[in-house]
Amino acid sequence: MGFLDNSTITVDAILTKRGREILSQGGNFKITKFALSDEEIDYALYDTTHPNGTDSYGAVIENISLLEASPNKTEFKSFLVNTSLAGAKLTVAATSYSDLDKGDTVTIEPVTTGQYNGESYNFIIDNTSIVGINEENVQSSFTAKSLTVVAKSFRTPSTGGTAAVKITGMDSALTTTVTINVNADTEGTGDAYENNTTQDFIDSLKDKGEG
Repeated sequence: MGFLDNSTITVDAILTKRGREILSQGGNFKITKFALSDEEIDYALYDTTHPNGTDSYGAVIENISLLEASPNKTEFKSFLVNTSLAGAKLTVAATSYSDLDKGDTVTIEPVTTGQYNGESYNFIIDNTSIVGINEENVQSSFTAKSLTVVAKSFRTPSTGGTAAVKITGMDSALTTTVTINVNADTEGTGDAYENNTTQDFIDSLKDKGEG
């Protein structure tokens, strides 16, 4: 543990133990995730009553000694961020389903960990010609704890069609997307993308915005 020289703007980035291990073995790797921390900063020290005016409101914070980054962190602490929200995640059992036939069902049961555990979700189906809550329904937006969709019948394209279900936590605003691929029905009729009412609605909003 040590302190950084905060007389200039400094970014201190270090590798985890696993990253250093790979590097020592001559391996190449691509950084895909990183963590930021401000746990040494107490934002209550921001002083709006400072006699020198607005330029000095953050003088104390700006002169706090910054801690060196540590590769052994097991939790995130912050005076600014709610720790339970910082660790919140929205997960589903699977983010993609494939090879479904007409009438097959998929139940999506999201789970939010952290502060918003137990929340409800908004589900938006981007193509109700491919999946819906039943074979006839064309409603595309639902609010519930979980959602079961059924694969619909269509003849073309012969390679099948893919619909996406966007899931948003009603309280956390966290999002994830589940894709569902449905096989074409050789005895069915219609095109999976011919009557995509949701996409038509989105396109119409774009047109209005451009106008």
